[in-house]
Amino acid sequence: MSNRGIILASLSLIIAIAGVAVGAFSFISLNNYSNSVNTYVLPMARVYYEGPTYTIASGSSGTFNYNQKNYDTHGAFNLASDSYTIPESGFYHIIAQYSIFASDGDFFYIQLFSNNILICSRSWGSSVTTNTFGVALSDINNFTEGDSLTIHIYIWNPSTASRNIFQGDESTFFAITKLA
Repeated sequence: MSNRGIILASLSLIIAIAGVAVGAFSFISLNNYSNSVNTYVLPMARVYYEGPTYTIASGSSGTFNYNQKNYDTHGAFNLASDSYTIPESGFYHIIAQYSIFASDGDFFYIQLFSNNILICSRSWGSSVTTNTFGVALSDINNFTEGDSLTIHIYIWNPSTASRNIFQGDESTFFAITKLA
């Protein structure tokens, strides 16, 4: 092989080794970046009501009593006070629902409070003779770290009868996820 061929082969080998080194460095750097990004978990929680029978009298309202957790990434939902404390400031998506057996003329609401101030309210009236009714709200709000969120419910019906709220994580729950 001529000197020119040896120089060209050596140069090609040096470039190939440099390319592999740059590629390996890039892969390791990207992998470290991805792992550091993937280790952060946005705050989110989902709690629900699971028995015994939850009965609410007509004309009464109050903070909803959740008693089970599906998950709570930051330990922010307090089952004793039925409140979620915002672990870090930002925009959050909240979904809350309770399912109830309803009769004609029943009226229901569900409300989201932050620091005892009404933030969101949804109300429904029943017009069917008897049915299962889901009373739900969904909202996106900007909260500050330390804000305390609670769900309040109310029912009223013309017969002043009490109503039973359905139990189970598919029927009666509160869920929250940080968006940004």
